Amino acid sequence: MVRTRRDSGDLVRAARAGDREALDELARRYLPMVYHLVRPMVDADQVDDVVQDVMVRALSRLGDLRSPDGFRSWLTVIAVREAGTRPTRPTWEQSTSAAADHPDPAADVEGPSVLRAELAGQRRQVRHAAQWMGPAERTVFALWWLELLGELTRAEVATGLGVKVPHAAVRIQRMREQLEVGRSIVVALEAMPGCDALGDVVADWDGRPGPYWRKRIGRHVRSCPACLRAARTLVPADRLLPTLLLLPVPVALAGATLAKSAGITPAAGSGPWLAGAVQAAAAHPLAAAVLAVGVTVPVAGWAIAPAPGRSGPDTAPSVATGALSLESAAAPGRYVSVFGEDGTLEPVSPASAADDRRRATLRAVRGLADPACLSFLGPDGRYLRHASFRLQPGSDDGTVLFRGDATFCARPGASAGSVSLESFNYRGFFLRRVDDQLRIDQSDGSASFRSDSSFRARRPLG
Repeated sequence: MVRTRRDSGDLVRAARAGDREALDELARRYLPMVYHLVRPMVDADQVDDVVQDVMVRALSRLGDLRSPDGFRSWLTVIAVREAGTRPTRPTWEQSTSAAADHPDPAADVEGPSVLRAELAGQRRQVRHAAQWMGPAERTVFALWWLELLGELTRAEVATGLGVKVPHAAVRIQRMREQLEVGRSIVVALEAMPGCDALGDVVADWDGRPGPYWRKRIGRHVRSCPACLRAARTLVPADRLLPTLLLLPVPVALAGATLAKSAGITPAAGSGPWLAGAVQAAAAHPLAAAVLAVGVTVPVAGWAIAPAPGRSGPDTAPSVATGALSLESAAAPGRYVSVFGEDGTLEPVSPASAADDRRRATLRAVRGLADPACLSFLGPDGRYLRHASFRLQPGSDDGTVLFRGDATFCARPGASAGSVSLESFNYRGFFLRRVDDQLRIDQSDGSASFRSDSSFRARRPLG
């Protein structure tokens, strides 16, 4: 029996109605797009976390999507916003090692050997050049690349950037100017033999691409005949990028992401699905880039969570706004504390040092994303939010993403007088202790999980 390919709107509507197969298909179909959108925008060690955050966020919030037919645009916006919250620290060594780890698959299928080597080198240089762009330009680059491949429309690129289509064209043009400067810098730095004058320019360079060195090295390249000659052989980016094949989504990342979305371990018996994925590869270039295990996403696991601002069958204890300290119900005497850039559980008492008591004192306010829920301010005035599933302090940047991350809704705890804090934007995920760390995890319904995710509001220690 031949099955017709459903469009994303139909899949979203079916998933909302409880069709697990439709939700599986959404996860499989759009994971590669998210991976290749995020990858140029964040540091290599953050890609896995960001991709998982984006996919879980989107699949768990399908009920909030106004138009099911706009799923791809909506997913693009989520990916851009989530990646934009992560600081990047690109270095020349990072980009070089990344290229060595991922040989260009197109190099084995192009014409004469000289042309093959030249174009393969230029593809690698494009990836290096992207390191010389600012974070905003790398976002535009990632979206534009997917547009060139036919995976996004210009309207979807504009939506991802939060601008109108004409303004998106302006942003793309500015990005392309930075990209070409970056390409000329990469070519000049890699030229053999190198330019002696350029060697003097970069003598104090620490190997970290940035605006200052882009201007300084770029100024030399534009005025140096030797460096200009090296740049004249470059193929225009809009002709080169469509031939820059997408890297496979790592099997481990694909499996972990889909399992995280499902909240279960990957299902056994995935062989038939894998065979089907191989057969479908030729029909969809992005689908060909992913190899993952099949999973069944439990729609009911998200559907049964109470809506933010409402309690479940049991009445959750109210948490008054104002100064308070949050004590772990499972580990009495340990309180939610802010140490540097982490939210942790620390042993604190009225007899503890003043600094320890201050770090364990929070201020509860009406939720940034929903006034019926709560947000918590740490001792330095920053909000506690989840990022990569860990509790961290952060400053409100006014985005929908941040406000959702920093909002928690009170639910009944495991014992009388305790409260569990459900993530506003990850329904069914609760703040819980893992040893002395604090993170959000999807509830498995067990007594131990309920205990670890229960807290008691106490008088402020500080």
